[in-house]
Amino acid sequence: MIRLTITVPNINDVMVLYTHIRLYTSGTETGTYTHLAYVALVASQSTYTYNHLTGTTDTWYKSSYYNSNTSAESSLSDPVQGSVAELYHAPTYPSEFKFLASELEVIRKIRRYVGDLKGLKRLYIDESDGTSCSFIHEDRRTIEFEEKGWPLYISLNSVEKTTLADPIVQGYQYAVLSGTLTGTDNEIDIWYHTFKFSDREIYQAYGDSQIPPGLTSDTVTADHLILQAAIDLLENMTAEDMVEDGASIRDNETAYDPSVGLRTRADMINRLRKQLDNLVKQYIMTGITGILLD
Repeated sequence: MIRLTITVPNINDVMVLYTHIRLYTSGTETGTYTHLAYVALVASQSTYTYNHLTGTTDTWYKSSYYNSNTSAESSLSDPVQGSVAELYHAPTYPSEFKFLASELEVIRKIRRYVGDLKGLKRLYIDESDGTSCSFIHEDRRTIEFEEKGWPLYISLNSVEKTTLADPIVQGYQYAVLSGTLTGTDNEIDIWYHTFKFSDREIYQAYGDSQIPPGLTSDTVTADHLILQAAIDLLENMTAEDMVEDGASIRDNETAYDPSVGLRTRADMINRLRKQLDNLVKQYIMTGITGILLD
């Protein structure tokens, strides 16, 4: 995927005559350029981006100003090439919470204990073919993710969303836009982290962890609380799964039995408990002295 960045320094003057930026593409610098897309101009906005999904580092682009009402069009720009979109390294949608480096270290350790390393998924919606999309709800404001997660990049009709106010993420499953989607040719591009627990949920579990027996508020360490938080998260997840999906189901053709996964998780919890108990005993035994009798 190639990201194009278009700068319009005199945006208000341009909008007197034009309504859109029109993009063209070609496989070679001197080849034939064909229409690619329109990018709507916005008052007082000088910088625009467009993600060409099938573009490569060998693709060339030109642009013009275009008026959708009169079909008037300016001359084409000089040919340029875009840049590879760094979605892994340069998220544009804000994080749920700004954690300190020390807090992120705690979160990372707990994620490893519970086996919840973040994944990366993409939700791309193109309504230009006229088909309805199940990820857009009937209110034309709510977009539903396929999995629980938090967005890294959101683009609506080539305009990036860069504030927590638009859209608002609810329940780690829905992105609710500030306004309704108009027309039937919207293009929505969302990249998001997937997980069982968000960073905020994990750090809250760490803060809520009870001090293990045998320790006090003066003697407990971050390592103790990290292990306790991991145990608490896994136990809460098990309790929820037991209530919602704990029953075995069998019919003439299929069988569903969650017991294997629940037993595996129980083994994980037991291993963490043993590790925590050993860590507590190690502290209690530290400093104990006596006389060796022979």
